[in-house]
Amino acid sequence: MTTHDFSHTFTDIHELTYDHVEQNEHIWQARAGGFEGFLAAAPLGTAIVRVRLIRGTTFDTARYQLVDGAPGSLPYHSWIVVKGDEQWTQPPGMSPESLQQQLATYLTGFAATADKLRLKRPLTPDECIFGLGERIGPMNNRGQSFPVWNIDPAERAEATDLPSMYTSIPFYIGLQPTSGQAYGVLIDHTGYLHMDMGRTEENAAAVTIEGDHLVAYFFSGPTLQQVMQQYTELTGRMPMPPRWALGHHQCRWGYQSAQEISEIARTLRERNHPGDSLWLDIDYMRGYRCFTWNTDTFPEPAQLAESLHQQGFKMVTIIDPGIKIDEQYHVYQQLHTNQYACRYPDGKPFEGNVWPGRCVFPDYSRAEVRRWWGDLYKELLDIGVDGIWNDMNEPALTNQLLEGEQPFREGENTMDGAVLHQAGGEQPTGEDGPPVTHRFFHNAYGMEMARATREGLQRLRPDERPFVLSRAGTAGIQRYAAIWTGDNTSKWEHLSLAIRMCLNMSMSGVPFVGSDIGGFWKSSTGELLTRFAQLGAFLPFSRNHNARDTHAQEPWAFGEPYESAYRKAIETRYRLFPYLYTLFHQAATTGSPILRPLFYHYPKDEHTYEDQDAFLIGDTLLSAPVTTEGATEREVYLPEGRWFDYWDGTEYPGRGVSTIPAPLDRWPLLVRSNSILPSMPLVQNLEQLPSETLTFTCYMAVDGLATYTLYEDDGRSLAYQKGEYALTSVSCRVDRESITIRIDEHHERYNPHHREYEIVVLIGNQTYRERVRAGQGSSTLRIVL
Repeated sequence: MTTHDFSHTFTDIHELTYDHVEQNEHIWQARAGGFEGFLAAAPLGTAIVRVRLIRGTTFDTARYQLVDGAPGSLPYHSWIVVKGDEQWTQPPGMSPESLQQQLATYLTGFAATADKLRLKRPLTPDECIFGLGERIGPMNNRGQSFPVWNIDPAERAEATDLPSMYTSIPFYIGLQPTSGQAYGVLIDHTGYLHMDMGRTEENAAAVTIEGDHLVAYFFSGPTLQQVMQQYTELTGRMPMPPRWALGHHQCRWGYQSAQEISEIARTLRERNHPGDSLWLDIDYMRGYRCFTWNTDTFPEPAQLAESLHQQGFKMVTIIDPGIKIDEQYHVYQQLHTNQYACRYPDGKPFEGNVWPGRCVFPDYSRAEVRRWWGDLYKELLDIGVDGIWNDMNEPALTNQLLEGEQPFREGENTMDGAVLHQAGGEQPTGEDGPPVTHRFFHNAYGMEMARATREGLQRLRPDERPFVLSRAGTAGIQRYAAIWTGDNTSKWEHLSLAIRMCLNMSMSGVPFVGSDIGGFWKSSTGELLTRFAQLGAFLPFSRNHNARDTHAQEPWAFGEPYESAYRKAIETRYRLFPYLYTLFHQAATTGSPILRPLFYHYPKDEHTYEDQDAFLIGDTLLSAPVTTEGATEREVYLPEGRWFDYWDGTEYPGRGVSTIPAPLDRWPLLVRSNSILPSMPLVQNLEQLPSETLTFTCYMAVDGLATYTLYEDDGRSLAYQKGEYALTSVSCRVDRESITIRIDEHHERYNPHHREYEIVVLIGNQTYRERVRAGQGSSTLRIVL
C-alpha cells in the first residue's frame, strides 16, 4: 500500500445563488488521486473550483475552468482558477511547512491501494458524531460502521436499526460536549463509500471509497451553528417553498378514484380539519404509467383539481423514474427515440421491474434528459397539479435483477452497477462530463431526478415557487426538494425513530423533512395516530400517509376522542404558522435547521445529548412527543433557564428533568423564558392568512429582555428574492416597575396588511394584554406593574 501525506489545503467556496467564487477561511478542501497519483491541492487563500474525474453533480460549478499551474518557485503543485480575464493564485509567503501545520489539525492520514482510497482523522474520547443523512439508530454515530448507499430496504417495515436508507449524505459533524466546539467533514462522493466512526479504531474516524479520486471538505466551525452555515454555503440552501407546502397534507396509497379524493376533501372541510393539499399516489395513473391518467377512475382530472382548489386544497401527484416499455406509450416513445435511457457500455438499455412492469430509466446525468423530463410536467400543470412527489428514485426495483445483471452489492434491488451514466454530471464549463458507471453515480440519481423536476416546474411556472418532495437524495438535495423518511410502520418504535431520523436529516443540511404521520405499513390505532399527529404538528413537512389494505387513518378514522386530539395538534401548527414560516426563511438564508436537537443551542450541557425523543423548533419551542403507549405524562429534560408550558402557562425550572402532563389531547410543548412567540387566528388553509390581528406572546422573567423578528412575504412568488418581504421586530423588556414593548415595522417592499397587533405578556402567574394599531412604522408601549 502506498501512503501519501496531505501537505497542502485550500479554501473553496462556490456561492450557488450568485454563481461566483468567494474565499472563505473556514472551509478547506483536500483532494487525492486522479491526477498522476499525487495530492491535488492548493494553498490557503487560493479560490478554487474543483474538477472531479468521477462526477456526480453534488455541486453546481458551471462557467468556471480549473487550470493546472506550477508557480515554479514552490516545490509542490498548485492550482489556478481562471474566470474570464481574472485569475487567483497563491499568496506570497505561504510555505509548505505553514500549510502542513494548519492542515494537521484536520487530517492524520491518507492511504491509497489499487482500487480504494481511505481518509482517517482522530477522534477525542468524548467526541460525538452527528449528521450522515437518514440514519436509523442512535443519533450519535460514534462507534458505528456503515455504508453510505441509498437503498429501499426490504427490512424497513420492522427495522429499528439499519445500515443504509433512502437518503445518504456523507457529511458529519464532530462535536465536543465539554467545550461545545464543532467541525464538519464532507466527502464529495456520490458512489459507494464506507464510514467507520470509531468502531474499528476507537479514537479514529475513517472513510473508505472505491475508486481513484477523493475530495473532502473540512468546515472549521468552531460552533455548531457556524458549521451548518459553512456546509450549506458550499452545498446550497433550501429556497423558500410555497406557503401551502408548510400546511398539513393528506395522502394514501389506495385512494382509487376522483370520487374518493373529492369525498376526503369534503369531509376534511366539513369536520374542520385544517389542511392544504391532497395527494395522489400511483392509483391515478393508467397502468402505473407516469404522466398518464386512468380515465375510468379519474375521468376529468382538471375538474378534480378545480374542485379541490375551490375548497382551498392543492393537488400533488406522484411520479417515479421507471418508464414502462410500451411502444404505444408517449413517454417511452420519446425516451427510446432520443436514447435518453441509462445504458450498458454496449448500448443496451438497462431494464428493471417496477409498478408498471418492465421499465427503463432516464439518465438524469445528462442536461438534455433533465430538460426533457422537466418539460413533461407541462401535461400535469396544465390540468392543475400544484406539486410533484418523486418516489422510488434510489432507484428502487420491485424484483430481483434478471439473470446476468449484477447490482453493486448482492441482494440490492437497484440499477446494475455496470450501467453507464453518459454525462456523469456537469463540467465546470456547464457541459456534460464523461461517462461514469452507476456504482459511482448511484447516490446522485434521486437528487438529479429531483433537480430535473424542480427546474422543469420553474421553467413552466417562472413566477411561482415550485414544490417537490423526494425520497432519495444526497448532499445538496435541499436545493431541489423536501425529503420524507420513506415507508415507516404504524408502531410505537417507529414514532420514536422518526424523531431521530428527522433530526439527523436536519443536521445534514436538509431542513424541510418529515415522516409519514400514522405510519405507512400496517394498521395504526387511534392513540398511535394521535401521538404521530402531535409529532407531525411541528415536523417541517407534515403529511398523513399510509398504505392500501391497512386501516384508514384520516383524522376521523378512529372516532372520538382521537379525532378532536388530532385536530387540536394540527390547529396548533396553523396558529403558530408565523413562527414556523420565519424559521423557513432563516433556513433559506443561513442554512440553520428548523428542527434542532437540544444540544444545538446547549452544546456544553451533556444531558442534552441523552434525550433523543425531544427537540427544539427554532430556539424558542421545545416539543417532547409521547412515544410510549398509554402514557399520560412524560419526563422531559429541560436545558438552562425557565420554561413555560404552552398549554397552561405552568413554569418549569431548567437544567433538570420535569414530569409534565400529557393527556391524549396534548403533549409536552414548552416555550423558553425571555422569548417571543408570534401566532395568528386559526385558518383552514394557508391561502386564508388573516389580515386582522397578529399576536406576539412574550414569555418573560422579571428583569428579562426578549427580542424577535418576524418574516413575511406573499408566500407564492419569487419576489422575496428581490427584497419584497416584510420584517417586524418586537422587543419586550421587564423590570420591577414596568413592561416596555417596542415594535419596529420594515414594510417598505411588502405590506402584510395587518390591522393591529395583540401583545400578550406572561410573567409568573400574571398575564397582561394590550393592542397596538399596525402600520405606524414604530410603536412603543409601556405597561405599569
